Amino acid sequence: MNVNFLDTLKNDGIVKIPQFLNEVELSKIQKIVKQYSAVKGAHKSYFSTNYYQLILKILKFDFKRFFQDITLLNLAKKKKLNYISDKIFNKRSYLKFIDGYFTPISNKDLLPWHTDQAYHGDEKNYDEFVNPDHAHIKFFIYLTPVGPNNGCTSYIPKSHKIGYAIRKGIYEKVLEYSPYFTLTEFRNFISKPINLKYINNYLKDSNAVNNFLKNTEKLEQGNNLVSEFDFAMNSGDAIIFDEGGVHKGSKSLINDRLVLRYLYSSKK
Repeated sequence: MNVNFLDTLKNDGIVKIPQFLNEVELSKIQKIVKQYSAVKGAHKSYFSTNYYQLILKILKFDFKRFFQDITLLNLAKKKKLNYISDKIFNKRSYLKFIDGYFTPISNKDLLPWHTDQAYHGDEKNYDEFVNPDHAHIKFFIYLTPVGPNNGCTSYIPKSHKIGYAIRKGIYEKVLEYSPYFTLTEFRNFISKPINLKYINNYLKDSNAVNNFLKNTEKLEQGNNLVSEFDFAMNSGDAIIFDEGGVHKGSKSLINDRLVLRYLYSSKK
C-alpha cells in the first residue's frame, strides 16, 4: 500500500483510503467479521493482538478462531499499519486492539460529536491526567457502504491539533480543567480568553480556533444536519484518524454497518 498520504494524516488528523481492501481481501474479511461482530464493545467482537492471546486459542482447541485471528494480523502487516502509526507518532507504536462491530439500521446517531481523548468529569486531580503524548490512531475499514446519515465517521480536520494543545495545557497545569468531551464543551473550553491565548500561542496559528468555531457553529443546531465533514465510502474503503480530533458516528438509515477496526497507541 502506498503511504504517501502520511502528510495529510498528520496535518488534518484524518485521511481516506479508497479501495483499501481488494475484492478478494474484502470477501475474506467480511466472512470473518460477520461471524463475531456484535454491538460496539462486546467481548466476542475482539480478536487476538499478541502471541499470548493466540496461544490461548490453541490451548482451547479453537483452531478456527486462531487462524482467523492470524489472517487479521497478517492483514495489518500487509497494509503496513504499524509502520504508518510509527511515522505518525515519530516513535514505536503498539497494536492495542482489533475488533469488528455491527451497527443496525437506526435513526439514532451512533455517537454524537466528541473527542475520544478528552478528560471527563466536573472535578479532576491533575495526577490522574494522561500524558498528552500517549495518543491513539484508529484504522476504520468499512465492510459495508457508508455515507451522510448512513454510518459514516464524520471528522473535523485539524481539530486534533487543538485537542492536543488542550491536553498539553491541562497536563502541564497551565490551563484549568473543565469538561470538553462533547462538541459544546469543546467549543466552550477553547472560547475562554485564557485558553484561547494559550492554544493560539502553542499552535502558532491565530486562525486555528477561530476557524474551528466558525466551522462548527451550525453543527450544534441539530443531529440531522449533513455537513461538509460527512463523506461517502464503499465497502473496502477505509479511514485513518487521530482519536484526539472531534468526530462523530452517524446514524445508519439505509443499511446495517459492519466495520473492522485496528487501534494503535504510542504507549505499550
